[in-house]
Amino acid sequence: MATENAEQHLRQNVSFLGLLAMCVGLNIGGALFALTAMAAGLSGPSLPIAMMISAIPVLLAVVPYVTLTSVMPTTSATYRYSQLFSPSVAIVSLLTLLVCMLIGGQPLYAMAFGKYLEALLPVDPAWTGIGVLTLFYLINLVGVKLTARIQTVLFFLLLSALILYIVLGLPSVKAENFSDLLPNGVGKFLAASGLLYTFCAGGIFVIDLGGEVMRAKKTFARALPSGIGIAVVIYALIGAVTVGVVDVSTLPDRTSLIEVAKRFMSGPALAYFIIGGALVACATTINIVFTIISRGLLVVSAEGLLPEFLGRVNSRFGTPHWGLTTAYLVCVAALVIIPTIKFLPPLMFFGSMLNLGLIFSISVVTLCGFVFPKRHPELFEKASMPFSGRSLKRICGTILLLNTLIFGFFMVAIGKAALVFLGIVLASSLYAVSRSRALAEIKERLALSRGPNPEPIFWMRKEERGQGSGIRDQEGE
Repeated sequence: MATENAEQHLRQNVSFLGLLAMCVGLNIGGALFALTAMAAGLSGPSLPIAMMISAIPVLLAVVPYVTLTSVMPTTSATYRYSQLFSPSVAIVSLLTLLVCMLIGGQPLYAMAFGKYLEALLPVDPAWTGIGVLTLFYLINLVGVKLTARIQTVLFFLLLSALILYIVLGLPSVKAENFSDLLPNGVGKFLAASGLLYTFCAGGIFVIDLGGEVMRAKKTFARALPSGIGIAVVIYALIGAVTVGVVDVSTLPDRTSLIEVAKRFMSGPALAYFIIGGALVACATTINIVFTIISRGLLVVSAEGLLPEFLGRVNSRFGTPHWGLTTAYLVCVAALVIIPTIKFLPPLMFFGSMLNLGLIFSISVVTLCGFVFPKRHPELFEKASMPFSGRSLKRICGTILLLNTLIFGFFMVAIGKAALVFLGIVLASSLYAVSRSRALAEIKERLALSRGPNPEPIFWMRKEERGQGSGIRDQEGE
């Protein structure tokens, strides 16, 4: 299970600005335009508050995430940090998130892209969605350096379009639209928070590019809080404008943010918002999600838990081309097939899979943060976050409590989609059982990194080994 054999072809080409653009691009993605109005239908005028509630566990999660990345940045960090809690839980979490992104997240962004382009040009939304998936699949085949550069350019275009929406919309906000904050009750309000979870949660997954980030320790410590902070401020303002300019109870089902924008924008301003905002938001998210998914496949296949070909890296471009290709084909299939299933409304289904997968995955990494100070004290001492082990446990406990509440209310609200998610978790668990021998080997190797004379964690980058107190780099002896 020599995980470095494939990873050594990955190149450290991502700078702070590139990572920040990726983080914001994942946060402010297609879900903003596809799900904001739908969430407003659940929450009513309390939409900005629901956005803040959904952001709290993610903002708190920055603490354990930065703690971990500050001492051991690595490729597919979400999965590898979860291993420190339990290798079996880690693979279940990764497979669940992977499936949820392939049949939920990516099709959601592609479908939204097609529908928004249809507002400008006479195109078929389904074929347009397939086209944008194909474009960014090909871009990711070329390498992460090009991906990061494109992401940076699109980031500034997206930011300007969202600022335009806020600036033009604020003068049209009416106080009377906020008179009844919870018209649908607390349950629907919390369900809206669950639907909005992806708004800030997506960006935290840039930690999976740890093996390709320049000066990773410092870069993550700056980019994660900054990226999520930018997203929270923008979302609060967009939420206030969305429910302030129109009585949300009068909006038809499946209304997009574009329909709200038409209430106070027109002509070139509206066209710029659709292109620079809606289309770019979907594009940036599709772009970086392909990058992150392929890295997860690379690592897990190298450990013998998935077929080896999924992690095979192209020596010219330094990208796992077969893993990318497989992910792309599954996304296209989901985009074509799921809208034909009558009992699964596609927009709600795609959004539900995306958010449930994110909540589950972040909760598992948080469990790692809970046990990290005790199991790896020599690494925790080197972490850059100014928190004691007890404080970190309290923060992680709060995250888990909030995630559980949001998860529960959301599962109740989404109907049959909840059963599909539970089926994904069950299938992932059964698959993990079938790989019990490989998981036992990983557990044994991780056990060597604990105790009075710990060895380096086997997947830590060579330059990180031996830097923690009490860590021996036996490979260098």
